[in-house]
Amino acid sequence: MTVRLPGYDRTFRVPHDLAHLVAEREFRLARGVFGCIAAGAMFTNMSLVEGRTRYDARARSRAVLRANAAELGLAECLSGVVHDAVEYELEAGAAYRRLRESWGALRPEPCPYRPADLRRAVDVLDELGRRWRTVGPGERLALRWTMPAGPVPVSRSDRRPATARRARAVASR
Repeated sequence: MTVRLPGYDRTFRVPHDLAHLVAEREFRLARGVFGCIAAGAMFTNMSLVEGRTRYDARARSRAVLRANAAELGLAECLSGVVHDAVEYELEAGAAYRRLRESWGALRPEPCPYRPADLRRAVDVLDELGRRWRTVGPGERLALRWTMPAGPVPVSRSDRRPATARRARAVASR
């Protein structure tokens, strides 16, 4: 299925949704905005370009968004840091402090990302931002979402204790 996510924020050098794509991929967030879209979520500004919607598309979308609310919030914070670092050309140390503060506002454990991780995300977004600025009215920047490679940082709040996993396994028989 192919969907269109229009970029309305031409007032910025880089669209916020593009920052989401980059941050979620570079920080390996499999359940952020784009992971949710891949799982069947549809946001109100999206439209179907190719393929068919599921028979239960609305219910599926609500369930996916509800199940991934915590990581969606994290994705929003981290993509905001990456977006602002590019948009306002933040100094690397200041941007990294903002990344750690954003992580700490939502998760109790130390931020798992290093300054190099943020630098890579900022560089990728900066390059895509240059490409975006060459896109004229009515044109598009087509990008493909692939699930992030490598281990996905999991917060303690996302981990179920072993007893909860066993209880779910027993209940599903």
